[in-house]
Amino acid sequence: MQKIAKFDYKVQPMDVDFNETLRFTQMGGYLLHSAGEHAEKNGFGTNILHEQNLAWVLSRLAIEMYRYPSSEEPFQIETWIENYTRISTTRNFRILDANNEVIGAASSIWCMFDMTTRKAVDLKSKQEYAAFATGIPSLIENPVKVAGIDGHSVSRHRVKYSDIDFNRHANSMKYLEWMVDLFPLEVFSHRRVKRVDINYINEVIFGEIVEIYQDFTQTEKCLFDLRRGEDMICRAQILFENEI
Repeated sequence: MQKIAKFDYKVQPMDVDFNETLRFTQMGGYLLHSAGEHAEKNGFGTNILHEQNLAWVLSRLAIEMYRYPSSEEPFQIETWIENYTRISTTRNFRILDANNEVIGAASSIWCMFDMTTRKAVDLKSKQEYAAFATGIPSLIENPVKVAGIDGHSVSRHRVKYSDIDFNRHANSMKYLEWMVDLFPLEVFSHRRVKRVDINYINEVIFGEIVEIYQDFTQTEKCLFDLRRGEDMICRAQILFENEI
């Protein structure tokens, strides 16, 4: 049993933006990879769950970055499970540079999903997982419930092949990419993303159209709603800070 795990990574050139630092959407991908590796090593990862027709589904995610690593820079992600409840489990992360300095942190909430019924599983039926709960809290505030917004959609996206993951629905980081692509390039010339909170509400599958609503009336904060008709798909809040 490995309750706390640490994984080594290096920023790949294909994952940086024009500032030559890691795009925060890609940091989300590294975090999810570390979570998957930790779960796999401890017997409750994707391969084992798929044999039972089950899957982990991300419900909420918060990421805070204090510094973004540069192209080719090595970094580490440390991850652990904080707790288990009947309906969800909380997994936390620390992001460390080569000097063992914390450059970011994250917290996530997951549910177990039955691939046949498309419903959440009662985790009381999986008590063997509770032994992995460490009780260690996140370095940052837990993922918040993001407020909804009004108005009209500013963009729409048809879910394509490149959006779909092994669960046959849109990958969780794709939602964030659809939002980020709506910002003018100048935003990232003068500001950087400090924190992202994402609430995943419903899955979206190949061919479906997602309407994107945006409220960017505050310079330091932007809110998003992603909807499929009357169904809410996802809500997000992105906080910016000025570049030093």
